[in-house]
Amino acid sequence: MNLISLSKYELRDQLISLMDTVVHHLETDPDVDKFLDETDLFDEWEKVLPDAEYPIFIMAVLNNTRRDSIMDTIMDAILEKGENAESPEKNVSEAKPARSHVGEHPFN
Repeated sequence: MNLISLSKYELRDQLISLMDTVVHHLETDPDVDKFLDETDLFDEWEKVLPDAEYPIFIMAVLNNTRRDSIMDTIMDAILEKGENAESPEKNVSEAKPARSHVGEHPFN
């Protein structure tokens, strides 16, 4: 399944389904380390989540955290990555010029 191509509502359903699967597994076998070592449930998500959001995702799924703010952060990161992958490369002339920080106070 390609998570990037899903809508926000479909992503939410997939995330809730994943959480349900993980909760069910951890109820029968509560060894989280063993579960993380042996599972491939997170592989597809790892491919589409930025490095900064992936640990948030793992903790949310393992703890069955379904707060809207956390779930929205995860889904928005995936959707944003999908939008960036579809958008054409920015023109080099649009890039911001390099700024020299020599002689500046570090707290300015």
